[in-house]
Amino acid sequence: MGKTPVTINFVSAQSGTGKTTILEKLLPELTSRGLKVAALKGEIHHYNLDLPGKDTWRFAQAGAAITGMTTAEKYILIGADRELGGISAALQRLKDLDLVLVEGQKNSDNPKIEVVRSAVNRKALLPELLIAVVTDVADLEAPVPIFNLEDAKSLAQFIVERFFTPAGIGRPGEFTHFDRSGRPRMVDLSGKEETEREAYARGEIVMNRETLARVLEGKLAKGDVLGVAQVAAIMAVKETGRLVPMAHPLFISGVEVEFTPSEGRESKIEIGVRVNLSGKTGAEMEALTGVSIAALTIYDMCKALDKSMVIRNIRLIEKKGGRSGHYRWEE
Repeated sequence: MGKTPVTINFVSAQSGTGKTTILEKLLPELTSRGLKVAALKGEIHHYNLDLPGKDTWRFAQAGAAITGMTTAEKYILIGADRELGGISAALQRLKDLDLVLVEGQKNSDNPKIEVVRSAVNRKALLPELLIAVVTDVADLEAPVPIFNLEDAKSLAQFIVERFFTPAGIGRPGEFTHFDRSGRPRMVDLSGKEETEREAYARGEIVMNRETLARVLEGKLAKGDVLGVAQVAAIMAVKETGRLVPMAHPLFISGVEVEFTPSEGRESKIEIGVRVNLSGKTGAEMEALTGVSIAALTIYDMCKALDKSMVIRNIRLIEKKGGRSGHYRWEE
């Protein structure tokens, strides 16, 4: 009780795509999985029950916050909120539900499922916060999962898996840093076990030959460039939880920083950072942050001599430990 229900908008580029029929088929699939679901029609101008002269309209004119009608088994409520708007105000009254499906409202801030029909609009609109497409177009391409128009069962399973799994337990290919409403969150780690973790990241900063020579000779005005960059990398690793909004503060066991100068076809310094820890998450972001700050420190100390330096190719090379197992970058 008191929670905010997951809200998903079913949208399309234009009317006539059969959104109502899709919701009609989807609802029994969702309710059969134990969810309490509401379905709302969005983007309409008025409804017959609220026409001037009707009883509910007269009650509202007299000052009732909510008007409505009931039978022995059913009820319908009508309310208004000029500040929140109809959908947002309705959601405030539906907090004992799990899921609200809204037909329409392309500009909402909720996750969206787009309907694309071959007879109406063969091209996807791809609105913001799109999580899936439902279509009868065989060759449609989209950057999100695509479901057949008639496959309500698979679509229902997708919704259940995406929004109603235990907090903090992600699945391969899913964005775990978003909550059920598609908004940012810090993942709950309370149910995870501590394991030994290791991550190794690399990057590089390209510079003029003279700049590299001065760095290696230690003749820059600001002092030992690589020595300062090494300290900066270690400090950045320890501060990652403060620098990256959804990262967790971690107890770091060890940090190794390496610099490999190259005077070949390009003059550059390759940076490697290895991070070890025992915890419930990490240490990829820590290693990547260490590389990034080391490169920025080198830039800062050399910029008076060479403003054309380029920081590039910052990437995770290897990760060990944790539920996702071993990862190795493949060139």
